[in-house]
Amino acid sequence: MTNTPRQCLKVLHTADVHLDLDGYIADPHTRRYRDIIHQAFSTVIDLAIGENVDLLLIAGDLFDSNRPSADVVEFAIQELRRVGRPIVMIPGNHDCINTQSIYRQVNLPGACPDLLLISHLDGERHQLSSHNLVLWGRGMVEHEPAYRPLGGIPRLQGDAWHIALGHGFFMADDVPSYRSSPIYAGEIRDSGWDYLALGHCHAFSNVSQGAVTAYYAGAPGFFPGVQGADGHVALVQCEAGESRHIDVRRIDLRPMVNAALEQRMG
Repeated sequence: MTNTPRQCLKVLHTADVHLDLDGYIADPHTRRYRDIIHQAFSTVIDLAIGENVDLLLIAGDLFDSNRPSADVVEFAIQELRRVGRPIVMIPGNHDCINTQSIYRQVNLPGACPDLLLISHLDGERHQLSSHNLVLWGRGMVEHEPAYRPLGGIPRLQGDAWHIALGHGFFMADDVPSYRSSPIYAGEIRDSGWDYLALGHCHAFSNVSQGAVTAYYAGAPGFFPGVQGADGHVALVQCEAGESRHIDVRRIDLRPMVNAALEQRMG
């Protein structure tokens, strides 16, 4: 690992996109929600380009199931190809790496040259030397209490930025693991990593512990007419220098998504 000084780094963090919502398509509310979800993903890509980020992170559940239609898979590929910068993604509980996984059926990284899909069950560590950045994540076969999204996260090496992705439930240290895919506060704190990009919780939330910055980006999609916590992404600014600093800003996608849908309908 090189000890090259860190560069400033701008990252867009999203998760829980849920393309091709697995619901009753004849229901008008489901159809409307699907339209919002797909436009929200396009808006995420627009934002990554407009903000000129260095990296796009997708912390699980790009697809709502392992049965997306061919049209939706093609839509996802075309959107990912627009990004024009590195994309790092892990599977979630909806699109997990089981024998029927969409990622076994479709070679998404082959179709999207900028995409790194982290799927190994024991975890994968990658280095993006152009940004002096180390990345880590794990694949998920089954959403169960025995699965630990941060299990096996390696120790820091060198002076690079260290960013990990995980998909699961945040839990306090003294709570038994009755929930599937638990992410304990102590695991976050003890990792020592700079930023943990989390998915599974659809609400934007700060679960930082000690010196480790950790956030759920929330889901970019949202229910129409409902004042909820969905409809957000996290814009992460990693500031280099003598004292490193990470600033995380919540971006509300709902005005942009609604405006785009209205323009399409008009």
